[in-house]
Amino acid sequence: MKKIQPILGLMLLISTLIMALFPIANLSRAQDPIQARVIPQLLNVRDVPGPNSNVIGQYPSGTVVNVQGREDQADNGGLWVYVAPTGGGLTGWVLIDYLEFQPGVNLNSVPLSNATGTGSTASTNPTSPTDPGTTTASSGVAAGTTIGQVNFRGGPGTNYPILRQLGRGTVFTPNGRTSQWYRAVIDGQEGWLFYQLVRVTGDVNSLPVIEVAPPTTNNGNTTTPSTNTSAPAASSNIVSNIGAHARQIYVRGQQLGNRRDVFSKVGDSVTASPLFLNPVGSGGLRLESYGYLQPVVDFFSTTGARTGNSFNNESLAARGGWTTYDVLNPELAVPGVCQIGETPLACEYRVVKPAVALIMFGSNDTAWVDSASYRANLQTIVQTSIDMGVIPVLSTIPDQLGSGVNRVAEFNNIIRSVARSNNIPLWDYWQSLQSLPNYGLSGDGLHPSFDPTQETGIFNADGLRYGYNMRNLTALIVLDALWRKALY
Repeated sequence: MKKIQPILGLMLLISTLIMALFPIANLSRAQDPIQARVIPQLLNVRDVPGPNSNVIGQYPSGTVVNVQGREDQADNGGLWVYVAPTGGGLTGWVLIDYLEFQPGVNLNSVPLSNATGTGSTASTNPTSPTDPGTTTASSGVAAGTTIGQVNFRGGPGTNYPILRQLGRGTVFTPNGRTSQWYRAVIDGQEGWLFYQLVRVTGDVNSLPVIEVAPPTTNNGNTTTPSTNTSAPAASSNIVSNIGAHARQIYVRGQQLGNRRDVFSKVGDSVTASPLFLNPVGSGGLRLESYGYLQPVVDFFSTTGARTGNSFNNESLAARGGWTTYDVLNPELAVPGVCQIGETPLACEYRVVKPAVALIMFGSNDTAWVDSASYRANLQTIVQTSIDMGVIPVLSTIPDQLGSGVNRVAEFNNIIRSVARSNNIPLWDYWQSLQSLPNYGLSGDGLHPSFDPTQETGIFNADGLRYGYNMRNLTALIVLDALWRKALY
């Protein structure tokens, strides 16, 4: 035994010398970084992962970035990665839905990174003027800072004119408030800021509550929303099959404790994206000629869903890259919120207690899920919804341009068939995109298009050229039809 130890020591020494002189090729250099290219015209870069975190800058389309880290949270709007431009510059967190990767890239090889970054979403969440107890701890006079690009308006509402746009980090001192707006004087100009787009600290209770007259037109007449009470002609093609069964599901849901004025969002990245309905619930809505939809917006804006109202709530059943398998997989449910063995879908319904669910899956399923499995999964999603007293609204999926095998028509036919066989509402989003430029798709040919300003809640002629604006408008048309025909 004593003779063996010196021999082993000598062998180890020789091995170390050999490796120092002749290093193994695979260990001689770091692994090549994963790179990606920015798809949209402007991509928001955030200080921490999540749709409500601070925007610290933007990358223009075509920017090539190195992916240096990733997060693994299941309830923050999708999969976020920490990136740095190959040419140097701003680093931060972006959503992978807006990055184009080389085929075969495995993001699991990217190391998990500290998702809190240099900031904390807890300290940057905007605070409602009517909820001062949740502001950042501070004393004395209230002080505010914008947390992104903000419209500075002439009054407390999106029907007031935009006086100017303020950049992120603009400091202001609020001198009045309503339930959801702060009044301030900036550079000698008085205007209003929506509470979810700013961070206010200090004694908000000390701010006076302001009564503001409705906006007026140039001739002095009061401006009011459109009194048109009939849906536009296209609505008959957008939503169908709202009948007695939908009403029966709703009534059963009320007996189970579901909430009449709450809905859930269920789906993949097109649903999890902050571009979908968030502007409706966060002060970015301009109905234009669709003023008849204002009552249903008000109806679903009153009650908190979980992290916000129904429009800007972060769903537990929507995440980038998901298929129909994923929303039914208990391993992907959010720990600490969902129960052991509970699927993300059942968890969302149990926690939020909605009356309605807007459901869209299929864009990711087309890549590898066979039609029989897709139909079976979709049926399980529908049946789970019905069993829990939630009206499932199935949405058709948008086109896929430039893909090798296009199965959109096949999958949309399955969606229509499942809706028809279960006698549940169908939202034909695909149909609403057919007259839009590039079929309402962005440059990647997969995700809905949007304006560079990301104002997806504006429903004028220019706004409705984009896929996300059309998705938000048709979602409101669907909710309005359900509200009138089933939720009474």
